[in-house]
Amino acid sequence: MKRAILIRSSVIIMVSLFAMGLSCGEKIPVKEMSLARHEISRAQSVKADKYAPKELKEARDFLLQSHSDVKADELEKAKTDAEKSFEKAREAFEISIPVLAKDTIVIAEDSFAKADEAYAAELAKNEYETAQKSLNMATEQFENKEYYKAYQSALEADKLAKDARNTALGKKEILADAMKEVEVTLAEAKEYNAKKFAPEKVKLAEENLVIATESYDGQMLKKGFAAVEVAKINADEAYFEALKGSAHKELQEAEADVAKAKSSKGAKYATDELKAADESLVGARSLYEDARFKESISSSNEASRLAGVVVGATATKKIATADKSKDTAEGVEGEYKVYTVKYIPGDRDCLWKIAEKFYGDGLKWKRIYNANKDRIKNPDLIKPGWKLKIPALPAKKEKQDEVKKDEKAVKEESEVSTEINIIDEEGDTVDQDIETDETPEEDTTE
Repeated sequence: MKRAILIRSSVIIMVSLFAMGLSCGEKIPVKEMSLARHEISRAQSVKADKYAPKELKEARDFLLQSHSDVKADELEKAKTDAEKSFEKAREAFEISIPVLAKDTIVIAEDSFAKADEAYAAELAKNEYETAQKSLNMATEQFENKEYYKAYQSALEADKLAKDARNTALGKKEILADAMKEVEVTLAEAKEYNAKKFAPEKVKLAEENLVIATESYDGQMLKKGFAAVEVAKINADEAYFEALKGSAHKELQEAEADVAKAKSSKGAKYATDELKAADESLVGARSLYEDARFKESISSSNEASRLAGVVVGATATKKIATADKSKDTAEGVEGEYKVYTVKYIPGDRDCLWKIAEKFYGDGLKWKRIYNANKDRIKNPDLIKPGWKLKIPALPAKKEKQDEVKKDEKAVKEESEVSTEINIIDEEGDTVDQDIETDETPEEDTTE
């Protein structure tokens, strides 16, 4: 600090002496002293204090001496000392600049590596690529001994790399979302017994989720994304293998259940249910072969359920009676038909359409829903392959009963009317009040 003050003071003195020199006609080495001062500043700009402290000190000392020479009116010596100051400052610059350029490149490389670690190549692509170009240019310029240019390019690369990293870290929640997605898949896989059907896949997925979480916390997003990708692949494979294994297991159980139902006494009384169970089993096999394992599991479960109904028919002997009682308890009366929900691409089967098909009125869909509450949890969601009971409309039966009742009343009235007419023709007196239960007394007058 003191040295800088001395140099500034010397410059002021130099200017004053220069003015004095002009008035006296003497030549003060202003140009040489000015060049030396400029070169010292240039050396300082490339951190000569750090990389060439000895040479920079000598440059400063020679400049101060030059000022002293001017004060002592030793102008020739002042010129020589100013030239020596310039040379030493130039030497300090030449020593410092390659080292500074190299160190700055190293710093830029470190910043670039951190940006890469933060997955800036994907999350901050533009900044990352621009930083890479600047860094490549700095390296090339350094190799061509264009040290100052290399230094400037390295500075720019460092700034851009830091910007890229900050941008990438601002998007770290993308990694958190990816981890949550894997966790959901893994949880679903475990519901289908993935630990039994794909234990290694589950283990790898869980291990890489841990790595991804640690990387997220440590802001090493590239490592985190790499780990979550491995976790995702294994979680997906575990889910698929678990689903396939579960579908195969359910299919085998359904086959055994249907076979048992066919050989049971109930097969004689529950023919419709047995047929539906067989159809569900065929559908489950077909769906399994098409790798539609979820639907296959659903159809297998339905086959097993219907097979259980068939086997249970041996206790009641008459499955229709038992089912009718159940329907009545749920608000459905009468007999029912069985309908298999269909898969219609672009035109999904629904309770409304089924009600229109059987009743001619979609508003009656609730009757079907009430008859199948044991299977349908959400009336807006029915699955292909399901066997639904379609109860008959009680209104139709009631109407028929009323018609029969009316016909009977008309018939009875007609019979009474005929009887009255016959009596009238014989000339007997008849009490027209047909509602009385009394029998007229016999006339005994001769």
